[in-house]
Amino acid sequence: MNLLTKILDQIENELTKQISLSKNKDEKISTEKLFQQSDILNNQIISSNISKEDKLMLQKFSSTLVQGNTTRGLRYEKQDLERVLSNLNDN
Repeated sequence: MNLLTKILDQIENELTKQISLSKNKDEKISTEKLFQQSDILNNQIISSNISKEDKLMLQKFSSTLVQGNTTRGLRYEKQDLERVLSNLNDN
């Protein structure tokens, strides 16, 4: 679970960074790092010893992560990540 938390923290940092950059009109949103982090997360989900329910929740989050290519999309992903982290901490 610690590795999953570390990966999710990295994703949160990248989302925060991209949201901040997207406020500057000269900066484009780069989802390349989020795409890489999504792959890392997927690989870790498969090998982790978490419940099936948590795996499904994380896989769903991971699949939508790379779809956020607008500031609004990134904000929704960040809110979704906060929900995911809360659910994981409750278990």
